[in-house]
Amino acid sequence: MTGLFNNPRRHLRKLVKQKKYDEALEYGHGIEKKLEHDPDIAFIIGTIYYIKGDSEKTIEYMNSVLEIGEFDLDALAIKASVYLNLKDKEKVIQCCNKIKELDPKNKSLLEIEEELKKI
Repeated sequence: MTGLFNNPRRHLRKLVKQKKYDEALEYGHGIEKKLEHDPDIAFIIGTIYYIKGDSEKTIEYMNSVLEIGEFDLDALAIKASVYLNLKDKEKVIQCCNKIKELDPKNKSLLEIEEELKKI
């Protein structure tokens, strides 16, 4: 049992895998202050909010991830997807341009650009 608390990321991921999103959020919020410079914790919490459909919180957490590591392609892709769902073309394009700078052949980028054509 001690191992779970020595590796909070693992415990948080386990809760997500079990689809215990509310429990994961409660746990994540409990550890995020202590691990505020850990982009993985912010990313996992942001992803939970994405799964739950909370665009505002998802963006907030993905921005936190990007403050720590501005080159996080997954965080940029999730932000772009949220903005795509919100039909905010300008912000989708900004995220896509950043992804293109880092990885022009990124699979998520190609999918997002295809969806962007539809709005």
